[in-house]
Amino acid sequence: MASKQRILLGLALSIIAVYVIIAIAAPLLTPYSPMTSCGPPLQSPGPDHLLGTDDLGRDIAAELVYGTRFALVIGFAGAAIAVTISATVGIALGYTGGRTDEVCSRIIDVMMAIPQFPLLLVLTLFFTPGLFLIALIMGVLAGIHGIRLIRSQVLSTSQAPFIEGVRGLGAGDGYIMRHHILPALGPLLSVKFVSTAQHFMVIGVGLGFLGLVDPNVTDWGQMISRATQYGGFSLGLWWWLVPPGIAITVISIALGVLGTRTEEANNPRLTLARM
Repeated sequence: MASKQRILLGLALSIIAVYVIIAIAAPLLTPYSPMTSCGPPLQSPGPDHLLGTDDLGRDIAAELVYGTRFALVIGFAGAAIAVTISATVGIALGYTGGRTDEVCSRIIDVMMAIPQFPLLLVLTLFFTPGLFLIALIMGVLAGIHGIRLIRSQVLSTSQAPFIEGVRGLGAGDGYIMRHHILPALGPLLSVKFVSTAQHFMVIGVGLGFLGLVDPNVTDWGQMISRATQYGGFSLGLWWWLVPPGIAITVISIALGVLGTRTEEANNPRLTLARM
């Protein structure tokens, strides 16, 4: 069982690494620009265009490759912002406590009552954001929702005997939060980062499908949307419709496996429960 889990983890990490390499080396992997017409519209796959062309004569393989950048930036940048906000504010509130903690906690409770995805839709409609602004908006919204989880963990960790011992030796609050509280939250934050990245990539595809992202940015959601609008199902244009769907499915599964294995590694009881 352990060997099988290691194989799955290695496969997931390999898939994620391949996606990262594709995103970085996109200009080297295709001679075409994803935004420029380079052939007749709706051309079937062939030597010149491995996945054919779309309704505007753009190379679908190029769109697929460059769309990897959008997915990874939305996922990883957004998750990094969310985890940073959750950790920074959650540690500060949970460790210091007092009146400030009570007031901020009530404000966070009110903000958490607002549905996250509808608010995201409203903000994207209002700002018509680009790639990095979408990641920022998603990161801030998810970060606010994650503060309470981090705060609750810090409340218990700050009362641990080793924290009391360090405090008794004269260590300041800032030192304790940076060098003891934050490292103790490492496993939780790593799981949170992976699960948030997976969630954001799927949401990014959904936003692209709804046409709520910059049309000058290539993403898998817009590819699926255009393929559907121009007869991807009725005309059997599988080379336009299927590849972006497979792309988001594979990276989502890989991140899901990585998140599960990371959580099990930090919580042995989950591993025992599966046995």
